[in-house]
Amino acid sequence: MNHIRRTLMACIVCIASPMLYAQDGYPSKPIRIIVPFTAGGIGDTVARIIGTRLVEQLGQPVLVENRAGGDSVIGTQFAAKAAPDGYTILQVSTPQTINMVLRKNPPFNLLRDFTPVARAVHSTLVLVVPASSPNQSVSDLVSFGKSKSGGLSYGSGGIGSVGHLSGELLKRSAGLSALHVPYKGNAAVIPDLVGGRLDFFFASQPEAVQGAAGGHIRALAVTATQRVPTFPAVPTMIEAGFPGFDPSSNYGYMVPANTPAPIVRQLHEAIAKVIASPGVQERFKSLGLTSNIGSPDEWSTTLKAEIVRWGKVVEAANIQVE
Repeated sequence: MNHIRRTLMACIVCIASPMLYAQDGYPSKPIRIIVPFTAGGIGDTVARIIGTRLVEQLGQPVLVENRAGGDSVIGTQFAAKAAPDGYTILQVSTPQTINMVLRKNPPFNLLRDFTPVARAVHSTLVLVVPASSPNQSVSDLVSFGKSKSGGLSYGSGGIGSVGHLSGELLKRSAGLSALHVPYKGNAAVIPDLVGGRLDFFFASQPEAVQGAAGGHIRALAVTATQRVPTFPAVPTMIEAGFPGFDPSSNYGYMVPANTPAPIVRQLHEAIAKVIASPGVQERFKSLGLTSNIGSPDEWSTTLKAEIVRWGKVVEAANIQVE
C-alpha cells in the first residue's frame, strides 16, 4: 500500500509541476513573438508596439522574430512546432485564416495546433483609386468598369491576400469584370496604382491614410460597419449599396497547443493591459488601427468566422495557389 501511495503522489507531482512552474517561475527568460511576414509591414509594426510594452508587464525581454515566406506558412509552421512553454507566441492575422482554406493540405491547423491567447486589433480596409481617376464614388467605379472595354484591373499583395479576396468579393457583388494583378506585398502595389496602371486597390487603413495625405490616392469607401475616424467623410461599403461587405484584417496572438492554462491566462492579461494603455491606444489610432481586445474564446470565434467567410470567396472564385 505504501508503494502504491508513493507512486500516486509522484504522479500528482509530475502532473502539477508544469502548472506550478507556470504560476511561480514563468517567465524566466526572453519571450519571442513570431511574425510570419517581413519586417516593416503593418503586422510587424503591431507586434513591435505590443512587444515593447509587454516587457514592462512580464519582466523579461520580448523579441519580435520575423520568419517570412510562403504567405505566412513558414513562420506559422515554425511556431506550431515550438515547445508549449509560453516562450513562443505567434502573431496571427487574416492571411493565416485564408491559408486554411486556400491550400489543399496546409502544414498547420490554427484551431488544432494552437491555443488562442488574445484578439488584439483590426484594420479596416479602404477601397482606393488613383487621385487622377474620374471615379468619385463606388457607384462611379462600378459604372466605369461596366463600360470600360476589357473591364477594370486591381492590385493586391499576392494571391490569396485580403486585398485579393476583397477584390473578388467586389467583382461578385457588383457583377464586374476585373483583372487581378498580384504583387509581392502591398507596398509594391501603390506605385502602379498612383501611376494609373491599376483602377483600384483595397488598402489597409495605414496605407490609405499615407496615400491620401500625400494627394496620391482617393478613398471611395471603407469596409467597416460604420464610418471610421481617419476617413469621417468616406462612406462604408454598406452605405454604398453592398450589404455585409465588411472584411477587415484582424490581428491576435496564439501559443502552441498544450501550453499550460496559467501561462495562457498570464499572457492574455499582460496583452490586455498593454492594449488598454493610453500610449498604445494613441499609437494604434495614428495608424488607423482599432483595438478590440478579446478573450481567448472570442479570438477563437473570430478565427472560425474568418475561415468560413473566406472559404466561400475562395470557392466561388476558384482561387488556387501554385
